[in-house]
Amino acid sequence: MFKRNSYGAVVVLLVAAALAFYFGRGPEHIAIHIGKSFDTVASDSTFPVKDETAIYPSDPPHPSSTWISTPVVITFDDKQHGFTLPATQFGAIGWSEFKAITLTTSPMMETVPFEQAVKLLDELQQMFKKAGWAPESVQGNDWLKIETDEDKVRLQAKLFEQLDGVILLIPHKYSLILHIKCYVRCDERNTETAKYLIDVGLGEDHFSD
Repeated sequence: MFKRNSYGAVVVLLVAAALAFYFGRGPEHIAIHIGKSFDTVASDSTFPVKDETAIYPSDPPHPSSTWISTPVVITFDDKQHGFTLPATQFGAIGWSEFKAITLTTSPMMETVPFEQAVKLLDELQQMFKKAGWAPESVQGNDWLKIETDEDKVRLQAKLFEQLDGVILLIPHKYSLILHIKCYVRCDERNTETAKYLIDVGLGEDHFSD
């Protein structure tokens, strides 16, 4: 009886340890940049890229899209212009000829109130600036202005009508579209209850001359 009870206790402890490891290990990680090969992204990432990828049934079969629906941290691992986004559980990678051509994600785990969204937006813009990204030089395209209370009031009023954003470039190499939008309870036009989402989309630079 003592041995049986001891065995049972060991099993319980092992299961508890395994669950603690699984739930305590934090988000998976994806290391990617536009043009990086499918196999290299898969080998450089802890996220199960191959398991979460839809395969197009061509001859030979090739990866079509990778879908992100569990917590993950995404690093854009270009040596000069790279950055790491906050954890997310939303996103997709598009592939062509076994190379990454698009990455779309929301660098947040859930919709948040305006002040939290603006704080994150400021952190993202500062991070992109430090990595060398700059707005495409066309009229009306610039960093989102959120420095003053007046800027924030103006932005929140605009977001009840439409999203706002900026197109950033590494000329002749990459493009990045940064958007913020009202996503929850927007029709009420209540600044206290509405919630917001930020989107990031990456691809090749098709904007430069």
